[in-house]
Amino acid sequence: MNAQRYLGLAADARPHTLLDHVLLRQQLKNDAELSRALQLAPSSLSKIRHGRTGVSAELMLRVHEVFEIPIAELKRLDAIHQQYLQRHPELA
Repeated sequence: MNAQRYLGLAADARPHTLLDHVLLRQQLKNDAELSRALQLAPSSLSKIRHGRTGVSAELMLRVHEVFEIPIAELKRLDAIHQQYLQRHPELA
């Protein structure tokens, strides 16, 4: 599935929409590759995946800098994430 199609299917997005999008867009195999590319501890990505923490502004900037993904695109993905949390307050 390409990244544009994924964005179109994100209406019922899970908290890790941003991570999945970056994996697809950059053609990375898994979170281990993503954490190495971002120079981020794998546990940080795991916390996002399991809804224990959100996507910080620092992480969004790092994704932008490393992969040259436009900030507007990252903000759109973060908005999807925030909508999900509003529909599922038990995860916030």
